[in-house]
Amino acid sequence: MALTETIGRKASNSLLVGLFVAVLISALLGWHFVLHPNEVSTDDAQIDGHVHPINTRIGGTITWVNPNVEDTYYVTAGTVIAHLDPNDYQPTVNRLEGDVQASVAQERAAALNLPIASATALSRLTSAQASLVEAEADLESALSQKTAAEATVAQTEANYRRAEDDRVRYQALVATHEISRSEYDQREADSKGTGALLAAAQANSAGAGQKIEAARQKIKERQSDLRMAETAPESIASARANVLRASGETKKSQAALWNAQLDLGYTNLVAPVSGIVGRKSMEVGQRVAANQLMLTLVPPRDVWAIANFRETQMKKMRIGQSATVHVDSIGHDFQGTVESIGGATGSKYSVIAPDNATGNYVKVVQRIPVRIRLNGLEAAGPLLLPGMSIEVSVRVSP
Repeated sequence: MALTETIGRKASNSLLVGLFVAVLISALLGWHFVLHPNEVSTDDAQIDGHVHPINTRIGGTITWVNPNVEDTYYVTAGTVIAHLDPNDYQPTVNRLEGDVQASVAQERAAALNLPIASATALSRLTSAQASLVEAEADLESALSQKTAAEATVAQTEANYRRAEDDRVRYQALVATHEISRSEYDQREADSKGTGALLAAAQANSAGAGQKIEAARQKIKERQSDLRMAETAPESIASARANVLRASGETKKSQAALWNAQLDLGYTNLVAPVSGIVGRKSMEVGQRVAANQLMLTLVPPRDVWAIANFRETQMKKMRIGQSATVHVDSIGHDFQGTVESIGGATGSKYSVIAPDNATGNYVKVVQRIPVRIRLNGLEAAGPLLLPGMSIEVSVRVSP
């Protein structure tokens, strides 16, 4: 009986305590809403920030890991985190350096050859033109000589006929002893001399004809030379193209060398930002592939708050409104400002968005992410880390 009474008293006391707590919570909530009628709050919120994944740019074997890089350690930007074996990439750099030197030499040779080729082609063209003019002048001279030789032949032939006619007439007279033998001999000598002059004139005329043929053949040769020399612009263009081609090969080889040097530089894994190390997964001797995750860096001061408010709380919320962020882990309040409001509800950002087209629709109050910029994080103070639970209150317009 006593036991039953004791149990009953304990149950009554628990009930009284529960009622007291319920009344107290109701009173506190009422007091809060009386003092803060224009605030909307949510505990569906957390600290967010940048989590920088540090990946390898190339594949290789880890030969050294910085002993000061461990999970939860803080590293500054520019710190060398690890080394990959450079011997996998140094030979390629050496080979491509040789290719660049050879390409540069070829480009210089092509550049030096350009003015020489231009001068040679232009000189050949000028010489061919002058030679053609000279050959044409020789032809004109040969034609003139031929004309003069033919006139000489005609005149000499007339003289020879006259001298021969005199010789024949005097031959008849000497036979009848009408003239002396010496007079006939004189006419015969004149005939023979004139015949010799005729033969010489005919030979000279034939020589002039041969000179004409030679001059014409020479003109054909000079015309052919001129046609070849007239390709000077093409030759110069070809020499310029060789320079451009050599320059292109130099740029290609330099680009390949640059890529190889970049790969060699990537054998040093360097922290791009300052932050706290997390998810470190690298050891000496480990063989890694390109783009493999080695660790993450989280800047502790580059954080903000993300609060997921119910859509029914968004009616009066605006960008620029003041907010209070209470961090559960340190029991500290930060002041902030509404920086931006999400473009869609959280369900729309999920991997599998809800599909209400089937007709089996159940209305659920959706939540919209709101980003809060925190004030005073630059000064030394409580450390905020992404993922911390917070409560956010925004003072909205009345």
